[in-house]
Amino acid sequence: MNHPHQLHATRAAQNLTDARRHLDSAVTSEHAARLNDARITAAASAIQAWRPIPGPTGKGGHGDPASRAAVGTLEPEVRDGRLARLAASTTSTLTWLADRLHLQAAGDPLDALTAAIPTLRPATCRELTRWLDDADQQIREVLHLDPAGQPIPGIRCPRCARRQLTSHTTGPRPTWTVTCTGDCVCIGPDCPCTTAQPTAGVPHIWGHDHPLVTSSNAA
Repeated sequence: MNHPHQLHATRAAQNLTDARRHLDSAVTSEHAARLNDARITAAASAIQAWRPIPGPTGKGGHGDPASRAAVGTLEPEVRDGRLARLAASTTSTLTWLADRLHLQAAGDPLDALTAAIPTLRPATCRELTRWLDDADQQIREVLHLDPAGQPIPGIRCPRCARRQLTSHTTGPRPTWTVTCTGDCVCIGPDCPCTTAQPTAGVPHIWGHDHPLVTSSNAA
């Protein structure tokens, strides 16, 4: 897997995997907060509902322990919040992508997409990258996360000579990549970028076995 479109798809998949981990954690916190609010509301309603009823019988009021115990065992209904809906929407999009590519996604559809990248045509990977990057950006904007990747100080890009490289190493080592800025694009076979498959018009990216990647992550 050396074509830059495949490398970009791998980068996008790993970045989205990382963003979804943050989203899953945020969804758990959101659900806990919404459940707590619902419990408080339900408790207040129960207090109001089980006031003593004036009269000689008083049945059904706070003096009815059986009814009070039954109500106390019920958990209030909690609807999905904004983050839970975003998580569900993201998963639906990934499932749709896997279906369109005729992939067997028994578990997480992103896992199936990631595993299939080395077998996909470069043109397909290019389109897949756009979908994955869009999903990643949406999650990061909602959660106020930093852009994916870690800046690499002090190392120049072989093409533009600027020190603006970014390392993407959240996944397994074979998925590691280094990218330059989005406007640093390859000019083809004569490009000094030293990528394995120089491809005109594609933003520069280097795979895990390139010296630029191994040296930048050795420190």
